[in-house]
Amino acid sequence: MKNKLWSAENEYLSVVVHSDASVIIYDKVNGETWCMGAAALQEAGPINEGHVWLRTERSICEQFPGRFRGEREGESCRFTLLGREGEPLGDFRCRFVLDGSWFDCQVVDIDEALPSLVFPTPIESESLVVPQGVGRWIKKPLSQRHFWVFPAHLSMRWFGGLRGRHGWIAVVDQGYQDAGVMAANMTATTGWFKSMNRWQGQRSVRFRFVEGNYVELAKVFRSYAKAKGLFRSLVEKAQTTPALVNMIGSRALFLWQCRTIHPECREDRMQPSLEGEQSPYLKVHQTHEACIDMVEAVKDAGMTRGLVTLCGWINGGYDESHPDVWPPEPALGSIDSLKKLLSQPDPLTVALHDNYQDIYKQSPSWPEGVVRMPNDMPMPGGYWAGGQAYILNSKNSLDYLKRNWEHIGKLPVRAVYCDTTTAVQFYESYEPGNEQTRSQDEAGKLELLRFYKEQAVVLGSEGASDFSVAHIDFLLPFDQERVAGETIPLWGLVYHDTIIRYTVSNAIESSAGDLRKQWLAQMVWGHQMRWYSASKDEWEQSRTAFSESFYVDDWLERVATSEMVSHRFLSDEVEETVFDNGLTLRVNFSSEDYEHSGVNVPALGYRISEDPQ
Repeated sequence: MKNKLWSAENEYLSVVVHSDASVIIYDKVNGETWCMGAAALQEAGPINEGHVWLRTERSICEQFPGRFRGEREGESCRFTLLGREGEPLGDFRCRFVLDGSWFDCQVVDIDEALPSLVFPTPIESESLVVPQGVGRWIKKPLSQRHFWVFPAHLSMRWFGGLRGRHGWIAVVDQGYQDAGVMAANMTATTGWFKSMNRWQGQRSVRFRFVEGNYVELAKVFRSYAKAKGLFRSLVEKAQTTPALVNMIGSRALFLWQCRTIHPECREDRMQPSLEGEQSPYLKVHQTHEACIDMVEAVKDAGMTRGLVTLCGWINGGYDESHPDVWPPEPALGSIDSLKKLLSQPDPLTVALHDNYQDIYKQSPSWPEGVVRMPNDMPMPGGYWAGGQAYILNSKNSLDYLKRNWEHIGKLPVRAVYCDTTTAVQFYESYEPGNEQTRSQDEAGKLELLRFYKEQAVVLGSEGASDFSVAHIDFLLPFDQERVAGETIPLWGLVYHDTIIRYTVSNAIESSAGDLRKQWLAQMVWGHQMRWYSASKDEWEQSRTAFSESFYVDDWLERVATSEMVSHRFLSDEVEETVFDNGLTLRVNFSSEDYEHSGVNVPALGYRISEDPQ
């Protein structure tokens, strides 16, 4: 038997919280009622098990439908989490607050007996909106249970849902470093985990209700981001970093220079061994002089402006020696030849690839600064070109960067691609005397980004994360596959005019038709092109497509510094984006022409229109 536990109303909302944790929310402005149920999926153990990447797929075997028993306690409410058989597992306290048009749920004083907590209960919705990859509009029930963590799986600290012409957004206002989203069927809500094996810090999720769809949800977060300092426009950034101007609305070319081949890595990866005795060796793809020739080749092919990034210039080649990258690999040429390559005149900007998240056992600095797990073992990361990587404490990352900059800073470097920093979840370290919470990891990463910007370089990183927006100039996002009717440009609707996003064009592995679809997607999402080349042969295979695709650059240059104000599906295969400079783009991914308001959008083509005002 449930009873009313807490209630409040103002000119925007009326909210009633019941003793079973169910909630009724009436949106007075839009005349819509929203309901939170009485159950939330819980984990039997910790959600975050301390691995470098949190396991996103969850099993029914490790979860149970948690229910709640609540009572009023002064200005707050105390809930007991009940297990499968109704047994009490632990208590926690909540404060509910109406703040204008926001409904705020603050979770405090969690019983240490609870290994994790999913709360509040999810809002009943017809579809879900989540900032994954480009953005997802989930309109069919999820076939599996998931937990997505910020910022590795969710690029912004919000998620939402829709029903008819109305929607809700949940913004994790406090504690997002130790949080994520539990999603199952057609539900999504916040999940919380401990910090350094105990409950500490503040946790708050704020709800807002709108008339509209995913566009309106994104615009709510855009306003939130501006208010919280999670925003800085490209125009502002270019004023303090002139080399960024070359990149706005243009393309990027990433040049592979060299890497060390470790034959034993084949066995580690469960690949067939090579015949005969094998030893590690350096494979040179392109020397500094060869890269200079490649730059001239892409100029001849039409790339008059843009970004060129050097991958594998460091000692031992790509990924081999982080964070001990100096001196540059001598097999690529002299430092003077590297300086010549970096000194390409405007309107080209040349960047160096670097990485301060990973460290390798063959690095001279190993194991100084490596993240330590609770058992004192170093935290393993991915298995990359340099072999098994391990994760660095961000305080030590900054120390290594400052040390290296004493040498790198003497080069004519105008841009850096700092790999991985903005692509992963935050990490704890249990090294005695050098402990790190996830919040401290975020703070350390911000200090690293600030140091780069103090050197007046254009700065890029991987993936996407809202915490970095004020400091990062360009991103190499992943999860860029388009799913018809589901993929939506959520990041673009919030941040298009703040950061350049480069999406891969691969003429070697893609058919002509697939390439055209890739380019249409880049146009409608507002993503600029990035190309890779490791040899003259690869370049020759890509040259024709490279030269034929500059219409994409032409469009993106027209809207690069403009806000993306809306996006919609005219059909599953025809999409439209509108920008605040009056330009509208319609793209057609289908093999048949499409008519809209008297305008023909050709098959595998596009139409641009301009507001006469």
